[in-house]
Amino acid sequence: MKSSIARFLPFVACAAALGSGCTTVKSLKQKAQESTRGLVSKSYDDPQANERMAAAEKQYEAGEYTKVRGTFRELADNQLNPALLSEKARFLEAECFRQQGKYPDAVDTYHKMLMEHPTGAYRERACNEMFKIADYWLDDTRAEIQAEQDGENIFLHRSKRLLKFDKTKPTMDREGRALQTLENVHLNDITGPTADKALFWCGFVNFYRGNFVEADHYFSTLIEFHKDSALRPKATELAIISKNNSTGGAVYDGQKASEALQLVNHAEASMPEFSDTEKRDFLTRQKLAIRAQQAEKDFKTAEYHEQTKHPGSAYFCYEIVRRRYPGTKYSDLATQRMEAIRAQAEADAGKPKTVGPVTAAIQGIESVLGGAPAITGTPGALPASIATPGAPRP
Repeated sequence: MKSSIARFLPFVACAAALGSGCTTVKSLKQKAQESTRGLVSKSYDDPQANERMAAAEKQYEAGEYTKVRGTFRELADNQLNPALLSEKARFLEAECFRQQGKYPDAVDTYHKMLMEHPTGAYRERACNEMFKIADYWLDDTRAEIQAEQDGENIFLHRSKRLLKFDKTKPTMDREGRALQTLENVHLNDITGPTADKALFWCGFVNFYRGNFVEADHYFSTLIEFHKDSALRPKATELAIISKNNSTGGAVYDGQKASEALQLVNHAEASMPEFSDTEKRDFLTRQKLAIRAQQAEKDFKTAEYHEQTKHPGSAYFCYEIVRRRYPGTKYSDLATQRMEAIRAQAEADAGKPKTVGPVTAAIQGIESVLGGAPAITGTPGALPASIATPGAPRP
């Protein structure tokens, strides 16, 4: 019905223009556009926009939020209004929702303003208000963490929370909406006063939920882009744990474990916050855990070569395990497997002194690695490219 009426509006405008004495086609077309613009589009020339804005601000100051909210929305939707006026109107529309306690609608309106005016004058204020609201929504998550630490039943705790209706909070996925809002705060004001806090809480909640890949992303971003943040030392601790736990185990890519070890070394060398005994002990424990995972990965690599009938490659990888991780259980296991491979090679040759293909491979490997040290003795020195932790694995 509305579209049918809209089709006849140009003809009505044309008739009105002819009746008023317009004779040219150009002026006729202009009159038709001016007559129909406000009916078929939200954008139209509004010469009284500034007066309407001033009157609406007075109503806002008087606390008439429900009445004035529609006026602010109309002024903000009109794309022909000045950009600053449109941005201010959208911001005040969001403020009306916030003043009424309708925080989900307020956050959506703030975000709409940031999408329409990404470099506007009200960007920082909008991000600050969004952060406050998201932080308020996360009170439920913090209460749940505290309840779990106190030994309460988490299911009952969540049930009681869901039974309470609160217009200031989202009805569904409260925590998810809070994290989305915090991420928008950082993306829209990356150097703002709340950007580092937004990243930290995004990382912390994901860390608590066991989403270590996401947690590592947020903590690492905070460490890289907010070097003066007071939250950086704590983010470094949690980033190290997140990286080491996000690998999926020794059978998966070990890049995250290498990044974790690099972050530990960086903290030891250049972060004075880790100079006390407690922090040094923490870094030592993390380093041992990372090296244990790397040792397991290298050992499994050697096992793979052995299981796929490549004893020469397996022997080489076992020797690397012995030299990289001396004193660990994987070093002892590697020694046992090397002895077994050597014994099997001599058995396959038929006579102990006969040089078979596997025995020749073993001798070649030992000559490359700097001699043929006794398997039960102290490992010889490897070339720097092999002995250095974090070097490319074979």
